[in-house]
Amino acid sequence: MDKQVGVIGSGNFGTAISVLLAANASVLMYTRSSEKADQINTNQKNLGWELPKNIEATADLKNLCDRCPVLFIAVPSVNFSALIKDLSPFLNPRHMIIHGVKGFEIQDDQQKSYQINPNEELPVSTMSEVIKRETNVIRIGCLSGPNLSSELLQGLPAASVVASSYDEVILTTQKLLDQSSFKVYPSHHLKGTEFAGAFKNIVAIASGLVNGQKLGKNLESIILTKGLQEMLLLGESLSIDSSAFLGVAGIGDMIATSTSHHSRNYRFGYALGENQNPEEVMATTQDLVEGISTTKIMHHYAKNMKLNCPVVNMVYDVIFNNKGVKESLDHIYADPTDIHSPNA
Repeated sequence: MDKQVGVIGSGNFGTAISVLLAANASVLMYTRSSEKADQINTNQKNLGWELPKNIEATADLKNLCDRCPVLFIAVPSVNFSALIKDLSPFLNPRHMIIHGVKGFEIQDDQQKSYQINPNEELPVSTMSEVIKRETNVIRIGCLSGPNLSSELLQGLPAASVVASSYDEVILTTQKLLDQSSFKVYPSHHLKGTEFAGAFKNIVAIASGLVNGQKLGKNLESIILTKGLQEMLLLGESLSIDSSAFLGVAGIGDMIATSTSHHSRNYRFGYALGENQNPEEVMATTQDLVEGISTTKIMHHYAKNMKLNCPVVNMVYDVIFNNKGVKESLDHIYADPTDIHSPNA
């Protein structure tokens, strides 16, 4: 704990995590650009936010790993695999990695078919599985919850879950991040926490779609309710304990990201609902919205497994089949089940 803590990622969430960590430790923030690192160190600012004096920036991964035994990763899932491969030569089993990435890695040979069978090796990987595959790091965790970056940077009250198979990872994360306005809750549901963090982005897009169309809070509440139902249904099919979805990292994160314009996935859905032109909206946001690829993965998985997922199907039709939002609502109204029904 007397050494620096590393943060990989200098975007909004990486900056927010760095500021939170700076309350309890000195922080070394990694950014790919040497120029940006120099600017951060010179101005003590990033993305317009004032940074505590004990945050330093670097563009050198080896330097980061040499100086920081504990690493937090906050980058988009599309960049995650390449980052871990670049990071791997500088890691050893003494390192500890906690990621806050909400998405899946898709194997190259499955980019088009998305054929997923839970009885076989999945062609998609969680971020912790990527770390295990590409590095010799053993102690791995996931930080997830209703953590809208702008609110964290304003110092507004929030909480998160750290999930890991290792108590040491949980206790270390709590010691580094716990403070008066930010609490970290423990969990051993690593896979469930990662799945919930990825799936809730689909619900956030769906909520954005109906709000972009000005269809009202009644429908928004139905979307959120059925979204939770689908999270439980899909989780059960993957042998994930339902308790992983009923806390801060599950329903808590889903509510925050499905009702706030600070959420990228909600903003994307809202813009798509207003514009009704998927190609135009996706051209400017596709690489930044985790829920787009997650929607494709979950749609094909649910179809293959014959699972009833109206919210997933609705979002899929709007994004990939160019259907209108109101037309795609047929999925929602054709589904007779409710979260409390015996078959839910």
